[in-house]
Amino acid sequence: MAGRSTDMMKQPMQNILLYAVLAAILLLLPLTAMTRGVIPIELGEVVRFLLNPSDPQIPPIHADVLEYMRAPRFLLALLAGSTLAVVGAVMQALLRNPLADPYFLGISSGAALGAVLMMSANISMIAGLSAVPLGAFAGAGAATVLVLWLTRYYGRGKSFMILIAGMGIHAVCSAVVSLIISLAPNSRTVSNISYWLLGSLEKASWEKDLYLAIVVLPILLFFFLQTRVLNLMLLGDDTARTLGYRLEERRQTFIFLCAAAAAMIVYNAGIIGFVGLAVPHIARLLVGGSYTRLLPVCAALGAGFLAWADVFSRIAVENGEVPIGIVVSLLGSPIFLHLLLKRKHG
Repeated sequence: MAGRSTDMMKQPMQNILLYAVLAAILLLLPLTAMTRGVIPIELGEVVRFLLNPSDPQIPPIHADVLEYMRAPRFLLALLAGSTLAVVGAVMQALLRNPLADPYFLGISSGAALGAVLMMSANISMIAGLSAVPLGAFAGAGAATVLVLWLTRYYGRGKSFMILIAGMGIHAVCSAVVSLIISLAPNSRTVSNISYWLLGSLEKASWEKDLYLAIVVLPILLFFFLQTRVLNLMLLGDDTARTLGYRLEERRQTFIFLCAAAAAMIVYNAGIIGFVGLAVPHIARLLVGGSYTRLLPVCAALGAGFLAWADVFSRIAVENGEVPIGIVVSLLGSPIFLHLLLKRKHG
């Protein structure tokens, strides 16, 4: 009994220590990420900028780079990374499949197809709203519905069939996007779309960050308040029903919110895979499977992971940058292969 009591006292202290370390990492991120790039900026200048953006001691060109390029880009990395990681963790609970994430279920590719259709057709506005994000929303929603339909009617609800259906939808959407790009008459448009599809934070701005935050932060807050339901989803519908919960309608709502969040990330940063797959599994190794602890850690790790990946994408090559989607895929694909092999032999 005494040993059990000691273990129970150690667990909260370990959680507090972990959260403190994650918070320290996030606090240090802007100090390091914003110094890196084609134009090197001293750490002291970054600190002065964060304390007082109009500090006259900061060279004007450095102040402009920080205010209009690196700070919005860093914020976009935090928003996109945390959202992708949380959405991936939520989808793994919804579908009870450790390989579920927006990328492999075709949601990101569907959003990209919808956005590219709007771009290639030169449609800028629909009913007074920007057409590209609307196209991304529609594409993500259609891909989600199609994957669930294929799984239900052809896979008899088997969880692994969801991955197969999602990868099939991903392949089809990617092929159609490639066809549209190959037939596009404007080479500049082709170049812009191709680079965007590889994942990029280059077009970040305060305005885009604001619109993204307005959409994804309420979704993240909603998921944080639904951790009990997410834990029940891991137990299955039958167990949840005995406890008085009907999960069918909740699951549909959650999937729609995941698709909406993924669509906004695709619109702002292109297709960035593996964050929603790899980060939740790393978080589980740190804090276990309870979603009460898992989601906050996923958000912190996802934000930090994508911010550091963006730093690497900017310094990997001289006088240029590597698309962040490529960097993330290089880091995340070994984890995906490990999970596939573990599932096969487990």
